Amino acid sequence: MPTTRSTFLDSFTPLKNVNYRTYLMGQGVSLAGTFMQQMALQWFVWEITQDTRWIGIVAAVTSAPTFFLMPFSGAIADRVDRRKLLITTQIAEMVLALGMALLIFMGIKVVWPVLIFALLLGVSASFTFPSQGAFIGDLSGMAEIRKSMMLYALAIEIGRFVGPALAGFVVAQFNTATAFLLNGLSFGAVIFTLSLVRAEQMRRPPSGNLLQNFGEAVRYVRQQPRIADLLVCSLSIMLFVFASLQMAAPIADLVLNGGPQLVGYMLGASGAGAVVGILVIAPQVQRFERAGAALSVALLWSGLWLILTSFFTWSPLTLLGIFCFSLNIPVVLASVAALIQMLAPPDMRARLLSVSTMLSTGAQPLGALFVGWIGNAFGPLAALRVNGFLMVTIALVLLLLHREFRTWKVNRAPAPLNPN
Repeated sequence: MPTTRSTFLDSFTPLKNVNYRTYLMGQGVSLAGTFMQQMALQWFVWEITQDTRWIGIVAAVTSAPTFFLMPFSGAIADRVDRRKLLITTQIAEMVLALGMALLIFMGIKVVWPVLIFALLLGVSASFTFPSQGAFIGDLSGMAEIRKSMMLYALAIEIGRFVGPALAGFVVAQFNTATAFLLNGLSFGAVIFTLSLVRAEQMRRPPSGNLLQNFGEAVRYVRQQPRIADLLVCSLSIMLFVFASLQMAAPIADLVLNGGPQLVGYMLGASGAGAVVGILVIAPQVQRFERAGAALSVALLWSGLWLILTSFFTWSPLTLLGIFCFSLNIPVVLASVAALIQMLAPPDMRARLLSVSTMLSTGAQPLGALFVGWIGNAFGPLAALRVNGFLMVTIALVLLLLHREFRTWKVNRAPAPLNPN
């Protein structure tokens, strides 16, 4: 018991760093707004189309720019001041949210403005993702990077718990546009904290073009089989778990006979499960030296619960299933982001994160379109079942047939950067 308690408390040591703590506070506010917008966007698309394929298409359009822009955005994030780059992207996303709120207030009932919004949001996110992960490393240093990424994942999942539940209430009591408006206003918090913090960044000297810089990262991944294994883990979460959550609106409407408030509860249950995963599971995973085995078991757990949830037709059981298959979302994603940075040269961290994001988030359009097609042809629960079987298959291959990854032990990180 004392060991468990000390392990839990040790997970919060990055909060002693005032710059990291300040940034995390601003992100906490903004992330709640972001997930409020995600739920509102899903419900709005379902409301005007009544077609699961359009939910998949909008999700695909949001993710597609990542695949095409990551070769440039990661290299740029290694060259420029990441703090200033993040301020720029957050301002852009604020403007997009406020613009979408205005369009909905004006009464749009067609999907093409939503597609434009999703595309522009994806462009901004393509520059945010690699910059943000590397910026957390700039703030905390490599000795604290695993714990720092987990705490950042905790902020994400608290937002994913609070945001959708709040959005369900706001949409039901007011309208969808109000959710977009509140998200736009929430960006003020993270923009303000970014203007306050300072970080130690090792920049890459500007040499060669951006594609050549990205090519260096790809070649490095090819020389590091453990990074390739980690990418399979994050790819599985994005393709199968997150794609399944896109079925929340049709499941709530067609299977559970609910409305936007139930959609909010469903997405909130996913966030709640992820919060518990970070607080309870993640500290134990970080103590476990064989990271590959731990991540494989996490994938297996989520896959099995996806399959179980696909048989539930009662709201409380569905919420329980979503809670359970979401427990390991942040455990896998934050561990992969941290371990990749530990394996990366200091001036290549953003580029390697861009490779990871390009493959996981960039491949998400395929998962979104696939789950939308399955849901439309065979029903939304069938989409969950198929994703669960695919995820279990990948987990078993990693556990039973990939000995090098299963027995891989993580080396400890070097001394931290200046914690002040």
